[in-house]
Amino acid sequence: MLVEFTHVAKSYGPVAVLTDINFQLAAGAAVAIVGPSGSGKSTLLNLLGALDQPTRGTVRLADRDLGQLAENELADLRNRQIGFIFQLHHLLPQCTVLENVLVPTLTRPAQPANRDRAIELLTRVGLQHRLEHRPGQLSGGECQRVAVARALINRPQLLLADEPTGSLDHANATGLGQLLLELNRAEGVALVVVTHSLELARQLPRVLELKDGILH
Repeated sequence: MLVEFTHVAKSYGPVAVLTDINFQLAAGAAVAIVGPSGSGKSTLLNLLGALDQPTRGTVRLADRDLGQLAENELADLRNRQIGFIFQLHHLLPQCTVLENVLVPTLTRPAQPANRDRAIELLTRVGLQHRLEHRPGQLSGGECQRVAVARALINRPQLLLADEPTGSLDHANATGLGQLLLELNRAEGVALVVVTHSLELARQLPRVLELKDGILH
């Protein structure tokens, strides 16, 4: 099993956000997590992405207990094994599309294969003609597709998407959902999408609801 949550709880002071999360995700699987605002979806995603630690319980990724890892080990794990896609693309405006996709590779010595991989991914998301453009020259949908390519550049095992279609119109939102599923299958990367959009959620093979601190 790639991801395992065992009796995970998360509180901020007296406020309990997650109360008892038990969740498993196999390598290459895909799931959508839905729930109302304030239900703890972003908190859950932060735990999945090794950005936060639970108050109680264990989170395991690829059979490693994240609570037992040092901060430098967590940083390396986030860079190598987890890809992140956010509602806002967070592209660097001064960099080209190709340079933006290569940003996660900069923690290691430059490899010619990285550039080839970036061009391959940008071709897959339909942006091979935009390599030297800057984010300000792209549409919102195109920027989000660049962000998807960037998230996959290091061949992660787990891809996390936080409201990835929240800033897109209907057509681009539908297209991005289809693209994520295509890449999930082609790359063999496990996919977790956190969203308010039931339409996006229904595109995925499995849907869970976060309610009252528990996944249903």
